[in-house]
Amino acid sequence: MNRFLLLLVTALVTAPLVSPAAAPSQPDPKPVPARQGKLVFVATTGLEDISTLSSSFRHAKSAKASGYLSDVVWLTYGRAVVALDPTVKAVPEEVRKQAQEAAAAGVRLVACGTALRKFGIDPKKLQPQAEVVDNGVAELARLVAEGYQVIRY
Repeated sequence: MNRFLLLLVTALVTAPLVSPAAAPSQPDPKPVPARQGKLVFVATTGLEDISTLSSSFRHAKSAKASGYLSDVVWLTYGRAVVALDPTVKAVPEEVRKQAQEAAAAGVRLVACGTALRKFGIDPKKLQPQAEVVDNGVAELARLVAEGYQVIRY
């Protein structure tokens, strides 16, 4: 028994001390992005290509969630405005869900007033709610002049 205690005490005394400062450190977390870029996702396709229409919302949401951008806009002029019309039964629930998720993530949804009038869509009933501009192409030109990069669907 005395021999065991002697070995234990010897091991404790001769063992190197590890200070908290000498412990292996955790890697630094990723740096916070600059949030300087701006993107506008332009959706012009309509119900003829549901997959592309759904992807435009999903990709805008992912771009916003990346943290690298100061602003993300989903802009529609033309047939894609029907994606925001709750009365159009042909719009699949998946597209409506993607639109709602994009808006909830902070993507600004912008609809062309000219296209809404052409398709007989009431701007006050859009789901999810969207900012309505008089002319979608003019709004796109304004955004490009402000430095937005364009992704077209």
